[in-house]
Amino acid sequence: KIKKMTSLLRKAAPIAAPAALLRSAPRWLTAGRQMHMAATADTVAQMPPPGLFVEHQSSSLPLQGATTRVPKLGLSTYLTPPGMATKGAVSHALKEGYRHIDTSELFKNERDVGAAIQGSGLDRDQIFITTRYWHHLGGKDTPQAACRASTKRLGVGQTDAYLLYAPKGETVLLKTWEGMQDAQSSGLAKHVGLSMASLGDLEAIVRHGMPLPSLVQAPVSPFAPQRDLVQFCGDQNIHLSSLSPLGGALSLDNAVVTRIAKRIGQTPSQVLIRWGIQRGFSCLPKSSSASHITENYGALGFELSEEDMASLNNLRPK
Repeated sequence: KIKKMTSLLRKAAPIAAPAALLRSAPRWLTAGRQMHMAATADTVAQMPPPGLFVEHQSSSLPLQGATTRVPKLGLSTYLTPPGMATKGAVSHALKEGYRHIDTSELFKNERDVGAAIQGSGLDRDQIFITTRYWHHLGGKDTPQAACRASTKRLGVGQTDAYLLYAPKGETVLLKTWEGMQDAQSSGLAKHVGLSMASLGDLEAIVRHGMPLPSLVQAPVSPFAPQRDLVQFCGDQNIHLSSLSPLGGALSLDNAVVTRIAKRIGQTPSQVLIRWGIQRGFSCLPKSSSASHITENYGALGFELSEEDMASLNNLRPK
């Protein structure tokens, strides 16, 4: 058993990125992946039986001016190593009922996400696929060319959402955002948006009369409420997707969160994800752990009371 587990863990190890890519990648990605690998414990190689939650994810949210709907809960593959770890995580999530998978060219796991989707037995239109463009990656690729490459790696003809990592500097942002429109008009992306965007990024787009994003990803939680950004997106009918809906590992030990979780018979993770869902966000918790993927899916199976929502809304930001 020890030899078998060692073999599985070796197969799940991340593919080493070229030195040039590691130098150009943002520090939050390289540092985060290092911490993730150091803390790896419960891998998808040890999957519990699927179907622990029988409720199917039929609930979804509409996008601006479109018939497309975004599933309220998705799986982020951020920090999930390429190869078996990504394939296993995505496959398990789809079996549980997840219908939104989030990836990025920067994560180096688009091929594995695509392989898991194609092996799921689900129709393409049943799964909402999000991937991203980072304007520094590759140097010369336009958003349209990069999106074409992403769809090829994913094995699909079109992404449901193609998001721009918001670059620093208004001039670069606006020029790249213009290129994102080409990716959409060419049919490679059904919708385009921004990831890790600030209120200032959105205001710059408005000032220059450019098309607004259909959706925006930002780290929003009771501990990082980003009220001005949330208000702006609501006023402009922009869908907001919550990255890091758990607010970090320490948030799971917060006294208010744990008290609510214990009283209603849920876990702290489920409570925090449910807060985001009831605020009208789609939520994208990251995990490569089968048990955590299953646990997070349980956030669709209950509702928080108005009193509990108020308590979470009033938590002091970090």
